[in-house]
Amino acid sequence: MEYGKVLRFHRVKQGLTQNQLADGIISPAYLSKIENDQTVPAFEVLELLYERLGLDFHDSSYNHPSKEKLKGWYEMIVFKHKEEARKLKEELIQQKDMLNNHHLYIFYELFRIRHLLLENEVEKAYETWRNIRQHEDTFDEEMEYYFHLTSGLVCYYKGDFEESYLELMEAKNYSISINIEDWEKSDLYYLLALSASQANNISASIFNADQALTIFQKQYNLLKSADCHILLGINYGRLKNYGKALENYHLVSKIASQTKNYYQLGLVHHNIGVIESRRGNFDSALMNYKKSLSYRSGIASVHEIFETIYCLIFENYKIGNYDECKKWIVEGSSHLNSSTKETTTAKIHLTIYSKLINEDNDTGEYLESIAIPHFLEKKQHRFVIRYSMIVADIFEAERSYKKSSKYLRLAIDLLNKYSNLGGMVL
Repeated sequence: MEYGKVLRFHRVKQGLTQNQLADGIISPAYLSKIENDQTVPAFEVLELLYERLGLDFHDSSYNHPSKEKLKGWYEMIVFKHKEEARKLKEELIQQKDMLNNHHLYIFYELFRIRHLLLENEVEKAYETWRNIRQHEDTFDEEMEYYFHLTSGLVCYYKGDFEESYLELMEAKNYSISINIEDWEKSDLYYLLALSASQANNISASIFNADQALTIFQKQYNLLKSADCHILLGINYGRLKNYGKALENYHLVSKIASQTKNYYQLGLVHHNIGVIESRRGNFDSALMNYKKSLSYRSGIASVHEIFETIYCLIFENYKIGNYDECKKWIVEGSSHLNSSTKETTTAKIHLTIYSKLINEDNDTGEYLESIAIPHFLEKKQHRFVIRYSMIVADIFEAERSYKKSSKYLRLAIDLLNKYSNLGGMVL
């Protein structure tokens, strides 16, 4: 057992300095060597240090029965069994050894971060992650695996998708040296595919989605198999391989219809709408977006519902159907007004199209000073490209050729850098 790491963990957790812990037992310099595993002290010394920290020196946690219960809780979290996860958490926190044992406490906190994310308590999850990060130098390889996987999830929820992918790749590196079960491997591959997709790393997303799909299919996990097909459809669509994209979406539709998963049906019709829009089939795009909305209403988040409403606004604007466009702007506003979540981005979208339809004189200024800086900060490059092209046309019509050229250049530079976004912009 790594006594030094345990001592350091509990000393830091209790807010003690090395001088305070070592006082009257050993020198602070010798304690530092113990904590850094540079020496193995006599058991009598360890017993005294443990006693000062209120720990049982003879406790062994690596094969502790609570460890199995912790892993069972984690499995409930991964597969999103919310009620079972909540009940198991209540059982775990009743066990005193959970909070006083270094090994168990680290795993509990790492798994709790993912549970908080499942419950959509993102800020609490982030705070817990910050707290546990200070103990990283006491982690063994198994802890490192879960720490980097959890860090990847935290980054994902914070919208930093590139960092999320890097953290998850670090977790994958640690997974080689520890024993994880197939359900954890499939979870890791899926999370890698998801973060890579959001970071526009198409090849990595397709590779990892295929790896996850292979395992999910062996497990007869229809729900997660459908999720993988959705990711594959999105990425093949970005590659403009629309046949392959639609093949994956139709597989999802078949699975979701059998399992009556209306959430996935809403998602797949939304994405089919995106493909049809890119192919220029505007009527089919609008039909699929409306189908998506009928499935999403009542079960999807405000953000997801607005995502589809935005596409209906955008599609109608493209074909010059401004009355329908106005109708969906009103619908979008009503959903945002009923939400308690942060909706700045959505409101900016609605303001832009309201100004464009009404031909407001300050549309160019709004795009330049508010909208484009917002989407640059959010790293939402497809919207930066889309609105840069619009504002370039506005400034050209106003004979502000220098400004027009500036935003046209911005759009072109981003298109060159993120060439796989091309189909999403036009």
